[in-house]
Amino acid sequence: MSDPKYNEDVQLVMDIGDGDERALEAVYDRYAQRIYSLAMSVLKDEGLAEDAVQEVFSNIWQKAGSYRPEMSAPGTWIMSVAHHKIVDFYRSRRRTTDHTAQPEMETLLRLPDQKLSVEQQVERSFNARLVRAALLELPEEQSQPLYLSAWHGYSQSEIARMLDIPLGTVKTRMRLGMQKLKAALEEYVV
Repeated sequence: MSDPKYNEDVQLVMDIGDGDERALEAVYDRYAQRIYSLAMSVLKDEGLAEDAVQEVFSNIWQKAGSYRPEMSAPGTWIMSVAHHKIVDFYRSRRRTTDHTAQPEMETLLRLPDQKLSVEQQVERSFNARLVRAALLELPEEQSQPLYLSAWHGYSQSEIARMLDIPLGTVKTRMRLGMQKLKAALEEYVV
């Protein structure tokens, strides 16, 4: 890619891997707001989101040596590290907090359990494997936004911000990817 920002981001991540603190500061300046927004959308608490951002950048510092530009764009790698760390942060906080039911939750807890039968679980698992396998056959530029949407629940606007590409590009890539997925999976549809 000949995009100067892309090349600069690649170099910054590589420099972080070499222990350059100034490169980490530059990446922080570029990505901290986006990561904070992601953390807020997951954690719903300013203090926790700020803590999560610090954890994310600590993790970037530790993992930057494993970054490979041929595998993913630097912004994609950074946001992937952020996503995984924020989810881990959420899970660890959820395990350590008091789980007393709020009034709204008490109503939800009284609803009948909608467990799937064993057959339904097997079918769902089989279908998920088929979709994942078909996703792996797509070009990364199409599979990545579909994966972020389907498995992580991000909106197209959030994906555009995470991948640092225009919203229209995300929509086009997702549409093309869905068309290819549909064609790949048609033989399995009864």
